[in-house]
Formats: sequence, structure tokens, C-alpha cells
Amino acid sequence: METNLQKHNHELVVRMIWCLISSITLFLVSYHHQEELVCLWIYCDNITKMQYLNIADGFQTWLSMHFYWSLLWSLPVFLYQLSQFLKPGLHRAEWVNIILFGCWGTLIVLITSGFLFTNYLWQHIVEVFFSFGSQHAEFVPNIQYYLSFYRKTTVAFAMSATLPWFSFLFVKWGIFSYQQTVKLRRWWILGIFMMATIMSPPDVLSQIVIALPLWFFLELAWLILAVIEAQKKHKRKENEYV
Repeated sequence: METNLQKHNHELVVRMIWCLISSITLFLVSYHHQEELVCLWIYCDNITKMQYLNIADGFQTWLSMHFYWSLLWSLPVFLYQLSQFLKPGLHRAEWVNIILFGCWGTLIVLITSGFLFTNYLWQHIVEVFFSFGSQHAEFVPNIQYYLSFYRKTTVAFAMSATLPWFSFLFVKWGIFSYQQTVKLRRWWILGIFMMATIMSPPDVLSQIVIALPLWFFLELAWLILAVIEAQKKHKRKENEYV
């Protein structure tokens, strides 16, 4: 007769197999649409061909490109399998706060911010790179370092975009109050501009282009917190009258 531990182990193995299947499937999809992916990263309309240093360099870049995309789009499947595996052992409040808001909410913010960065901000950064020093020297970039920088800046921007979301979560979870979060407002904004300085090319315009969307996300999170705080005060007043 199968014990509870054996059932859990069997369930874990099955969910891991589904995660592996999703990763392999998305890797094949990425391979089938590799031309579109390359143009998405390299911004083909304005950039000439790049160079590989050797065959191994080209193969490693090709492999890392498909692995990166398969891992990125497999994250929802991984998180779904993990959340369903943990769900029987969680209370409803833990499920809502940790899984739905904490895990799924953070994942949505990461994917959305990465999408916005790739489609709207990265093009501007690329134009700055390829115009730098072009009047005096020919710039022939190595694609491996180029894509490595793209991954680093995308991840950094996505992680920075989670700051407003975490400020919302901290208030919802009771770690900080709304008043404490607002008092730290200047430091949140300063942190955003400091991260934008690190992520962007060495010009003020690029720093502002990266920092403004993050600042907008922060103000949007505080607006939602203000609405929630106003609703709480209204409910407290109603209870006092009752």
C-alpha cells in the first residue's frame, strides 16, 4: 500500500516531468523562431551584422539564447506546478498572500517589466551604443558580450520594477505601515535613479528613460496603497458609529 510520503514523492516526480517537458517544448519553439528572436534582441532594423570570435563562441551564444527564452517562458509552468504541490499544506490566507500575491504577482511584474524594457527602452539604449564614437571608428560588436549585457540589463530592470510591488506587499503583509512607506519615499526614488545609472549607458537621457517608468510604477503602487488605506479608515469610522 502506498504511503503519504510515497504519494507526495510520486506527485513531485510527475510535476518535475511536466516542467521538463515544457522547457524542452519551448526550447524547440525558440529554435523554430530563432530569426525573430535574434531581431528582437539585436534590433535588426538599425544594426549591421555582428561577429563571433570563433565557432565555440557562436555555438555557446546560440545555445544560451534558446536556453534563456525557454527558461523565461517556462517560469509560469514551474510556478504553477510548485504552487499546486504546496497548496494542500497551506491555509487560504497563506495561499493568497504567499502564492497568489507573493509568487504569481512578482512573476507577472517581472515578465511585464522585461517585455516593456525589450520593446521600448532597449531600442534607445542600442542606438546610443552604436552611435558612440561612430564618427572616428568602426564599431563591430561581439554578439556574445552584446547578448550578455542585454540579459544583465533586462534582469536588472525587471528586479528594479519589483521595488514598487514589494512596497505594496510589505504594507499588505503588515511589515510596514502605509505612513512608514510614504516617509521613505525619497529613498525609494533615490534608489531607482541609482539603479538606472548603473543599468543605462553613460548619458543622462538614457538614465531618465529607464528611471521614469520605474518611478511611475512606484507612484502607481502608492496610489493603490492610498486607496486601500482610505477604505480601511472608512470602515473604521463606520464601525465606530455602529
